Parts: sequence; structure tokens; C-alpha cells
Amino acid sequence: MEYERYHLVFEGFLRELNRTEISLALKTELQLSDAQVADLMAGRRTVLQNNVPKDRAQTLGRRLTKQGLKVSAQALAINQKNNPADLRRHLMDGGIDQYFASRFKHPEDELDTRISLLILASIAVLSYFVLPLVGLRLLMPTLAFSAWAAQPLAVLIQLFFALLFFAPLIWLWPRSSPVDGIELDADTEELLDHLVRSLAYHLAAPRVRRIVLVKGPVLTIRQTPLDWLQNQSTLEIGLPVLEALTLQQFVGLLAMRMSPLASGFYARTWGLFLQWYNALRSRNKSWALLLSGWVLPMHQHHAERSALIVRDLVGVQETARLQRIEKRFTELNRDWPEFTEFCRNMRIRGSQWSALVAQEPDGDKQPDAVQALFRMAAPALWILSTSDGYQRALERKRDQTPAFEMTGRDLWQQFQRLRPLQERFKRLMIRPEALVPPSDAQRKPMALNALHLNRLAKEVLDAQRRRVEQALGLQTPSKKAPDMARLVAKWRAASAGVWPEDCLTHKDFPLAKSVFLTLQTLQQMKLWAVEAGPLAGAQLALRNKQLMLLYRKWLEQSAKLPALPLLMGDAKTLQAQIQHSAGPTLLAEWSPDAAIEQLDFWLTIMICYWTWVAGQILQPPTLVEKMADH
Repeated sequence: MEYERYHLVFEGFLRELNRTEISLALKTELQLSDAQVADLMAGRRTVLQNNVPKDRAQTLGRRLTKQGLKVSAQALAINQKNNPADLRRHLMDGGIDQYFASRFKHPEDELDTRISLLILASIAVLSYFVLPLVGLRLLMPTLAFSAWAAQPLAVLIQLFFALLFFAPLIWLWPRSSPVDGIELDADTEELLDHLVRSLAYHLAAPRVRRIVLVKGPVLTIRQTPLDWLQNQSTLEIGLPVLEALTLQQFVGLLAMRMSPLASGFYARTWGLFLQWYNALRSRNKSWALLLSGWVLPMHQHHAERSALIVRDLVGVQETARLQRIEKRFTELNRDWPEFTEFCRNMRIRGSQWSALVAQEPDGDKQPDAVQALFRMAAPALWILSTSDGYQRALERKRDQTPAFEMTGRDLWQQFQRLRPLQERFKRLMIRPEALVPPSDAQRKPMALNALHLNRLAKEVLDAQRRRVEQALGLQTPSKKAPDMARLVAKWRAASAGVWPEDCLTHKDFPLAKSVFLTLQTLQQMKLWAVEAGPLAGAQLALRNKQLMLLYRKWLEQSAKLPALPLLMGDAKTLQAQIQHSAGPTLLAEWSPDAAIEQLDFWLTIMICYWTWVAGQILQPPTLVEKMADH
């Protein structure tokens, strides 16, 4: 396979020439930098043209050879590297240095763009430098004891106004939150570190001093005020990003992130303004909106500028794909905190994120004119020394071991199916476990009072807890104990106002009753799961006996329930799904203490199951569902 793009490299002179004359002529023709011209005059090796087509490389190479220059064309693409091991070896043996042999030539900005950047940066300069200097100048006279003795009131007023000049600096000083992840060692992850640093050099972007691996789908360049002063940054990479993208797409997306600060002028002006603007947004978003007339056009300019940079790196077609991927990541990040909480509570690990983020039909993929160095269909996880090890380390940081595994696309779809049902309960302002199914002989329902319903559910649970503690001898029996039957009847009557009138005829209502009874059994187990410390021998035996009775009852109930659809898989019943999460030990053989350790997790699953079933009864049917019923 022949290469299609080349670097044209100057190796020396074939004969004695007027080096100054030819170097200055080539500077104008090839738009060489001063450093390249200096290398030419000294006869040192330098890249004359970067990333040029084959025919132009041949034509230019022949002409320069006739002029007495010794030039060579180095292939830009190494498409023969069809497995990660070969490509890793090639990249470490100089492939990265070859690809990023010279800095990207940023096009000259229009004058109004440069003026806009200077004006935006001057706002931050005013807040962080000018006003504090004025305040310091006013503050200096107030430090003299003689001034306080002569005119204390005037000095006090001057001190007050001097301190006011420091208010913008204090109020708008950027406060960076620590990144919750694993900082990668440069020696261990030499390939990734070298790639990132070389790309930053190629784009003239701030140097990346730290690379932090996180669990979310993020790819972010962070800068603190100290980083801005030192022209450096921190790169935050999410494992799902590496799993969703090929290395070529990763390089393109990383170039998009670096491009706003690429070139010294942008790093100093736009980088400083971002420090100030992000601090303002975190303090008062409405004030930040006042600058939207300036900021939004600059964001549009940065998007166009980054597209030019990425097209030069990975080609037109890949850039278009990356822009679609970027929109998808934006959608994911919008709901990612809730999605992460869902995965953590349900102990689900996502995998194969490319199917969710970047996968396209084969017919939509067109070859690029740029045959990039990093072209390989495998996810970019191979660039790490160990992806599984980092995954386990991130899970240990969160004190969580996954019980289930699903593809990223399926996991996201199930989350999107559950979320509207959770939102239904939030709009009603009731906790899912506070809602009880209506009885078969339902009287006219009361008007919905969410606070009253939540309070009644808590009163029922507290009354049951007191009974358990009295049975274990931890409380003395009360003469004013509430009538449990009457309390439950009031709770059920308050819940009736939530359910639709035709809920008893809903196809999922029998399942809802079974799920709620199973949830109640787990709640009873939670009440009996008293710590063994204050319990004597007979009390501990009673606790364990009641726990095992309730545990066996729960196993029987869960064996009759169909599998929770959100967890997918081959399991037919909920008990089979629970058994899968429990490991090789059979649930029937568990001890009371072992069951207590998993109670919170099981309760989470049952509340999710109850939300899923009850929410579908509460949620009005869609037009598609109505048509399907007819």
C-alpha cells in the first residue's frame, strides 16, 4: 500500500550554494518560520513541509533537488500497523515525533478578533491586577501609626475604600475543585504521555503537566491560575472516552480541547479571561449572561478554528464524525451525574461505549484524504498499560464492586427508560417507598397531600421499629402505642389519591402489589437488622430467627417475580438476578450477618423495581401505547 501524505524534510546541501539567498527565497515560497530558516542556513535537518499530498511532495522534492538541496519524503501514514502491539512499537520508535515533526501554522486572526480577545482579557487584568494595585497604593499610607494618631477617621475611611479595591480579586479568584481520579505516571504510561505532550507542542498549546484518569465520559483541559502563569495544564481523561473512540478520534477530540488555548496569544488572553469568567459563572450566572454578546461569538470562532486544526490532523470525514461525537458527549454529560448515581446504586458497570457514542453504519464511513498515523479500528484503551487495572482502582476509590455488566448503549437506554418514572415521583413530591397500592375495595380517594403521605409512611415505619426494639428488650413497652391497623389504614387512604381511577384494571397492577409486598419484607428485615453489640444471647437468637424467617419469605417472593427489565440479561426471575450479583454462594445458604451486609443493595433494587412498575401505572400512556392497545 502506498502512502498518500508525506513530510518533506531537508537533510543538507548537495553542493556549495548561497545559503542565505536560497533560505530567504524558500522562506517566502514555503512560509517557513525563522527557526526553520536558521536551520537551513546552518545545514541542519528540518521539516520544510508538513502533511503534504504525494504528488506535491514529489514535484517539490524534484525541484528542490535540482536547486542543490538534499531532501527526503517521510511517510505520514503507517497503515500496515494493523494491531495495537505493532502500532505501539512504531509510535514509541519515533512515529509520534515524525507525525508532529513541526508546529501547526495557525492562520492569522482578523484584527477585530484580536481586539476582542484583548478586551476580554483586560477585564480579568482589571480585576486581578489593576484594582488590587490601586488598593495597595491606597493601603500603604494607612499602615503608618502617625496617620492614625493625627486623623483616625480619615485613615479609617481610606482603609475601607482601599479594601474595596481588593473585593473583585477575592470574590472572583478561581477556585479549582480537586479531580477525583488516578494521576497517571509518565514512566508507566509513556506512550500516552508522549502523545499528549507532542500534540500540545504541535499546536503550541500549554504544556500538559498532569494526566488524570477518571470514570466519567470527559476529556477536559483544566488550568489553575498557577498553571496559567506557567503556561501548563492538567488533562482529565475518562475511561469511557478511551473505550468509545479510536486513537485517531481521540487525538482529534483532544486537539479540539486544546485548540482554544493553542498559540501563545490565545493562551495568554483567552486563557486568562476563562479563569475570570468561570469564577463569575460559579458565583452569579445572571451576571455572566451579561457578557454573552461577547462570549458566544468567541465560542463560535473557537469552534471554527478547532475544526480547521482537526481537519489538518485527521481529515475532513473524521472531523465531521468527531463533531457528531462531540454533540453526543454533550448530551451524555448533561445527565451524567444522575446516570453515575444510577450505575453506582445498582452496581452496574458499563462496557463497549463506542456503540453508544461513536458507532456508525459502514455505509456512512467514507475514506479520508488524510491517511493519519493513528488509523486503527480498535478502541484507544490499548494506549494504556492496563485498562482493567485502572477500572478496578477507580471502583475501589468509590468503594464499589460491580455486580452486573451491560453495554454502554443498553445501560444508557435503560437509564433513560427509568428516569421519566423517577421524575414522576419527584413532581408528586413523594418518596417511592411511601406509596402503597390501593385495596381492591377502594373508597373515594382523598385529595393528594404529598407531605401528609410521606409523614404517614414514616410514622408506620417508626411504629414498626419501636415494636421490634421492644421485642428485643431495647425499649420498654409504651402504654400509648399507636393502633397499627388504624395507622396503616390512614396511610393507604392517603396513598389512594395518587393512583389513577382505573389503576385496579391496569395490566401491571397485580405485579405492582407483589413487588410492594416484597419491598415491605425487605424493609422488615432492615428493622430487625439491629447491631449485635447491645444484644444478649437470647436477644441475638431472636433477632437471627426473625431475620431468617423474613429472609426465606423474601427469597420465596423474589422467586415469583419476573426479572427486573432494567438489568437485562438471561435471568428469568428477580431471584436469579440477585443470585448473579451474589456470586457462587447460594442465597439459601447465607447467614444472617451475610444477608445484613447486602440489605441496602437489595433495598435499592426493590425500590427501583417498585418505581419501575408503579411509575408505569402513574405515568399517562403515550399515543403509541394507546394505538398498540387498540
